[in-house]
Amino acid sequence: MIVNQEVKKEQVLARLDLKCAESAFRQVIVRGTNCSPFESEIIVDKAKEAFRLGEHAEGRVLQDGQIVFHAVSAAEPPGQPLDQCALARCVLTLLDRAEDLEVYRAHGAAGKRRQQMVRMAVEAKEQGGLLTQEDLGLLLDCDVRTIRADVKQLKDQGITVPTRGTVRDIGPGVTHKRRAVELWLEGKEPLEVARQLHHSLKAVERYLQTFCRVVYAQRKMRNLLKTALVVGISVPAAHVYWDLHEELVEDNPEYRERLDEVLAVGEKHWLAVDGKKSPSPTAKRKPRGSRP
Repeated sequence: MIVNQEVKKEQVLARLDLKCAESAFRQVIVRGTNCSPFESEIIVDKAKEAFRLGEHAEGRVLQDGQIVFHAVSAAEPPGQPLDQCALARCVLTLLDRAEDLEVYRAHGAAGKRRQQMVRMAVEAKEQGGLLTQEDLGLLLDCDVRTIRADVKQLKDQGITVPTRGTVRDIGPGVTHKRRAVELWLEGKEPLEVARQLHHSLKAVERYLQTFCRVVYAQRKMRNLLKTALVVGISVPAAHVYWDLHEELVEDNPEYRERLDEVLAVGEKHWLAVDGKKSPSPTAKRKPRGSRP
């Protein structure tokens, strides 16, 4: 077999993927139980859910690939000198090994960087902070001009990166999550959405699944705080999904064809997981800082 640069690249990516704890656990399950790799993935996901690991984590326990970063508080007005701005402590996912490697394979280093950029900017905003383009350049080890070019390219795709400049100057814009759901509601399949947005298929599927869960749970409980708690996302993220449902699904006949599918997926998760959680109206704990 001739080992060219593409083969070497794939070998390196495969090794990087194997270095995470989740992958190691899958290998232990396959060897110890003689089950298939597909079955091992299901077991790992259930274990993560049971022990509140990864995307199921609660509180401020850092997971693989996460960092703590202090960003300017979203409450600070524009033009305020940085040395006078309050800061917000944010837990950011600098690297999501599975999703980022998937995008790197399909779209190269630039696509991976843009996915990381959008993800961290949204995570910071949902935790009360706003990253700047300088912050993103520091986090991603690149020049601000590169970040600026990436922001422009994403904007051309209909996606606004919620940095301090964009949120303060031109409003909230359209996030990658919202854009992914919009494209799906228009009739595109998840793989097509992922390709169009240069995003990972796994991430797009998660956005769509979370959207369906929020719609179904909110129709059941009529309380966005409770909905966020049972689905396991932040309240701002729950607002994004529910507002999109009201704007597109409820008010536009073209999108109502998807409503039955949205409710079917939501009901499935409600019966399996969400409906078994009963948050009290006076619950004091905050929704965990997972990425919807």
